[in-house]
Amino acid sequence: MRQALSPPEMSAYNVRMRLTRIIPVAAATVALLGGVLPAVAGPAGPEVDARTRTLEWTRTNDPVALRPSTVARDIGCSPTGAACVIVGQRTDPAGARVAAAQRWDGSAWTAEAVPSDTGLVDVSCSTVTDCVALEEPRDDGGLARRLVVRSAAGWRSVSFDVPLGTTEVVTVSCASATWCLLTGTSREVAVFDGSTVRWLPRTITGVSAVSCTSPTYCAAAGGTGFLEWDGTRWSATVLDDAGYVADVDCWADHRCMALVVDQGGNSPSPYLRTPQVAWAPAGRPGGRPVYGDAGALGAECDSTGTCHLLHLVGPRRSPVLRLSTWTAGTWSAHELPRPDGTVSALACRPGECVVAVVHSNDYVGWTHSSALHGTGSQWTERELDDALVRLPETAAHEATCPARGWCLAIGYSGGADAYVVRGDGDDWQELPAALADQRDLDCWRPGECVVVGSEGRRPRSALLRDGRWRVLPAVSPKWLARGAITGVACVGDRCTYSGHYQARNRAGTGVFVARRAAGRWRVQRLGALVESEDAFTGRPSMDCPTASRCVVVTSMVLTGDQEPTSFEAALVGERWRWTRLGTGFSLFEVDCADAEHCVAGGEDGRPGLILARDAAGAWRPVPFRTRNAGFYSVSCTSTRECYVAGIGSPVVRLSRGPTGWRSRGSGPRDMTDVACSGPRSCLAFNPDETWVGR
Repeated sequence: MRQALSPPEMSAYNVRMRLTRIIPVAAATVALLGGVLPAVAGPAGPEVDARTRTLEWTRTNDPVALRPSTVARDIGCSPTGAACVIVGQRTDPAGARVAAAQRWDGSAWTAEAVPSDTGLVDVSCSTVTDCVALEEPRDDGGLARRLVVRSAAGWRSVSFDVPLGTTEVVTVSCASATWCLLTGTSREVAVFDGSTVRWLPRTITGVSAVSCTSPTYCAAAGGTGFLEWDGTRWSATVLDDAGYVADVDCWADHRCMALVVDQGGNSPSPYLRTPQVAWAPAGRPGGRPVYGDAGALGAECDSTGTCHLLHLVGPRRSPVLRLSTWTAGTWSAHELPRPDGTVSALACRPGECVVAVVHSNDYVGWTHSSALHGTGSQWTERELDDALVRLPETAAHEATCPARGWCLAIGYSGGADAYVVRGDGDDWQELPAALADQRDLDCWRPGECVVVGSEGRRPRSALLRDGRWRVLPAVSPKWLARGAITGVACVGDRCTYSGHYQARNRAGTGVFVARRAAGRWRVQRLGALVESEDAFTGRPSMDCPTASRCVVVTSMVLTGDQEPTSFEAALVGERWRWTRLGTGFSLFEVDCADAEHCVAGGEDGRPGLILARDAAGAWRPVPFRTRNAGFYSVSCTSTRECYVAGIGSPVVRLSRGPTGWRSRGSGPRDMTDVACSGPRSCLAFNPDETWVGR
């Protein structure tokens, strides 16, 4: 029923530039059905139906996809129990970077509110409830710092001062809910007792990682050696070779595993600490380290004394991610599923390791994170359930409103991902996307809808019933190599589809119409072939006022031509009639008030163009005041009223009287879609804003 804009056409600027590139500036007149169509219409006459009050338009919430944007920086798992916490950062609705925390309870990740306006970089959990996380270093100087603390009551923020303005706290390890060791730059060390921070004597060398099992024992990675805390002072053990300690983790006092790498950051070597031996090599699993936000993701030991090393093996361009496990002096290794992203953190508890993965879309700059869960060869990946935020370059591009207060909209997030949202203009709720490439939609009643587009190379559609999508088989006649459904109109649950296809053997691109009967597609080709999909200046759009009456409009540059030609395909009964409407203009969308009257929006080289079709099948221009517009969306509320939206114009209200259609600007400007459920309820939007008319 409506012509959807493709992902690169999500902004009003791109819409305008796409059409002015394709369509040359028209001459003063255009041939239309053997007559003459003025390129610029004169002032509109008075409205015929004065009893219909003009809609009052108000700005409302945008129908955008709400998706996670977490960047996972660190993981902390309780020594016993099923709880783990991932901390990091996310983007809030205003675009600012704020703290993020996700908790794993053994079955799902849940986002938790954290009172911090900056990202978190490190976390340690002493129980299934109690955790402490550090804020990322600040650049504003001063002595004031903060950490965030999790308890049964939720997260709270704790402020403290550092000895020097240059000191930053970068690591934390908690032996209990009331004893956590904090280490920072300049060899500073402190203890957090659950409420206050108390500074201890400085360490002998800088610290990059620390692990504490009690107030009287901690082990730390101290550059080219190991540091140990006995409750009173620090001692150091220097490595004999030229390597440095990248990570350390302990499961009991004087029982630890550390990861040592060479000066080039390669050749990981595990070292073991026991009550009998200070630090000694523990074999060589091979491979090379995996680096996260704070360095190598090295040693992780659970409370049973099983330790794990995460590392890479194989070619550098396509390495394998491997977890090597040390149990009672014996090493075993298993490959992990290759993550579609960057590994950022590792934590393990008895029976399960958790690997955080950050996924990025560099083109539009948004991120989200997931977690790999498992041991041995059994792994599953779970998406983090972050607080809901708007992604950059997120926009709805098509909507339908079958009833007042119920609309369904489709759009794109982050320039690529498709989404579906439903709502009334004031409150929107995201549904799973029906198809990867969604072009159009129609609903015959709230909750019963169809979305069309393509999936891969094939035209596809999906039906929404009972809150679930059912994807129908692809349209795949033997003459079709690839294509997409671009228009759909439903009368009850009987839907008719239009789209474009590429013929096999590169024979060209054409238009098709289709219906489903007895579980099978009935597909028919219409019109001549053009060179490619790029030849369409207005992809096939359609509406069906009755089950046996349908109208399709489309525009394309025919082979050998410079200007577009517009066509109509009309279904009367069981036969389609293909008719040439004229050249030099494009039509983008059509909606029919009833079986005898239809309205199409388009442009004539950048004056806008609104055409009305009468009962005899003749198309006539509708005068309007705007001179520099392109009309992309039409919605008829009754047999006597339609609304038309486009760039360069306010929403135009059309009213039909004895002498034809008349127009009047009556809504917000530069809208790319309008959808009405009745005379007193319309929705209009562009990629940046949404309005409701009531």
